[in-house]
Amino acid sequence: MYEKLYDQNAYAVEFISEVMSANLTTWNDEEVFEFVLEKTSFFPEQGGQTSDTGMFYDTDTENEFEVFHAYIKDDTVYHLARLVIKPVETKRKKKAEEEEVVIDLKTVKLPKRIIGRINWDERFDKMQQHSGEHLVSGTVHRLFGYDNVGFSLSSDNVTLDFNGKFTDEDIIEIEKTVNRAVFENFKVKVFFPDEEELKKIPYRSKKELTGRIRLVEFPGYDICACCAPHVHSTGEIGLIKIVSAEHFKGGTRMSIKCGYRALNDYGSLLESVKGVSRLLSVTKDDVFHAVEKLNKDYRDAKFELAGVKAKSLDDAFIKVVESNDRAHNNPIMFTSGMDAAIIRKSINNVIDRTDGYVGVFYKSDKEGYSYIIGSNVKDCTVLASALKESFDAKGGGNKSMIQGNIVATEEEIKELLKGYTDGVFL
Repeated sequence: MYEKLYDQNAYAVEFISEVMSANLTTWNDEEVFEFVLEKTSFFPEQGGQTSDTGMFYDTDTENEFEVFHAYIKDDTVYHLARLVIKPVETKRKKKAEEEEVVIDLKTVKLPKRIIGRINWDERFDKMQQHSGEHLVSGTVHRLFGYDNVGFSLSSDNVTLDFNGKFTDEDIIEIEKTVNRAVFENFKVKVFFPDEEELKKIPYRSKKELTGRIRLVEFPGYDICACCAPHVHSTGEIGLIKIVSAEHFKGGTRMSIKCGYRALNDYGSLLESVKGVSRLLSVTKDDVFHAVEKLNKDYRDAKFELAGVKAKSLDDAFIKVVESNDRAHNNPIMFTSGMDAAIIRKSINNVIDRTDGYVGVFYKSDKEGYSYIIGSNVKDCTVLASALKESFDAKGGGNKSMIQGNIVATEEEIKELLKGYTDGVFL
């Protein structure tokens, strides 16, 4: 009889099973072994959750297999595994370490009976996350009436998609409610009701289900159809933290961290806060206000610098147009660290005082240049065409002003512009 041990006991780390079938197959262009067992504790990828990983040990030989993935098809769990290649024992240990052991996988004797062992740390981590997800989804449904319409649980992230939106106050209420359930430390109930019992139970499910249905109940908080392993009691979840809630497809995508993931996340954030507090010479409790002040000072300094740059640009242009023949004034500046809005304003301040082009190429030879060129007399699109033809410049504009981007050096651009201006470069 085929048994899913993870349905019966989420804490069964090790088991012994007969091998029903074993063969060499290809997975993502790699030759691996595929096993079907009489019984298994390996939870296969399904319901938005990635599979367990672990080891198989042949009871008749010394062969070991690393199980890296399990999937379910037609109610059968398939285990994908790699043979563990062991170093060859020789008297010259150093030489043995340097030798690459090559084995023809077609010649490997496949086990008839194995000892299976799941990666418990990985299993328990996912149990914490998935149980936390049930509490969050059940609480959202009970308090706001929204449904969980999407779920993903990997080794890095847990995301929940809801068909509704939340305020910041809603998120705080949800988080407090689900952590209250954690602190109450009540038992989680996993059961298979018969057909008549099922009709009387208002359980959550993302889709219509048939056959034998497994329900997971968090009394007073949630009851949901689910195939995955869960904690025995809510206290084992440790902590549930909602780390983000963003608008997504008309609803909300929520990310959570539970248990050890939440603890590690808090530790990482705390180290960051400590680092900032040291840099700013304030206590960690004062970091926010210190950063807020620093940001204000930065904005003020940026605004002041913008004014200085604008005046410097205006002065440079005015000096040229006042010291040369109006008909031949074409001041073109090459600079860096300029803002497009400042440049545009300076050009508009000057073009009435010259019959030529007024322009700025800003940035650098290494990253390329952005440019803005204006004139009240000459046709700026003539320059735009020349820049495009010579350097494949990208941009647009009209006769009175053009702007765009160009990949060329300052000298190359100046050489081109000399044919259209009198070469007044700043």
